[in-house]
Amino acid sequence: MYLEKWKDTSFGTDYGNDFLEFIEEINSSPITMLDIYQQCDLKKYFDQPDLILQRRDNNVYLGNPGFDLFVHYEDAVISLSAVIVESELCGEADLTEAYGNETVSFQVSKQELETIKSSLHFIYNNPDKFVLFEMCAADEKDEVLNHLSEMLDQLQVCIDKK
Repeated sequence: MYLEKWKDTSFGTDYGNDFLEFIEEINSSPITMLDIYQQCDLKKYFDQPDLILQRRDNNVYLGNPGFDLFVHYEDAVISLSAVIVESELCGEADLTEAYGNETVSFQVSKQELETIKSSLHFIYNNPDKFVLFEMCAADEKDEVLNHLSEMLDQLQVCIDKK
């Protein structure tokens, strides 16, 4: 439902698609934020948000037994937000609607939702601080920001349901 609409914003970049594959490789059902944190270093940015202000190209390391892989912080947060909204509001996230191959579900707390929303809100309010938006034409940037606004609204719905 949401993933199909937001698929290009969430997974249309190489980094967004890499994060989608990362989520699909997690062998847990439902997936928790602990599962995510154990396999990447996204939590360091959630715990220390001023790290985002130190550079424009903050990378999240994704643990992979075959090779080291990094994605931009903003791509990870946007992708994760979309999947969690879909899972929370629809019971599961059918990633086949967004370039994926799996259906996953998440179990997140209200506090974790608030952390994700806060991170996405910072990206939305500060696009000039992120590499993703440098690669967008003006109309694409507007579309991405519109989708992020929708994600923020839906994350609030998820928070309100907890």
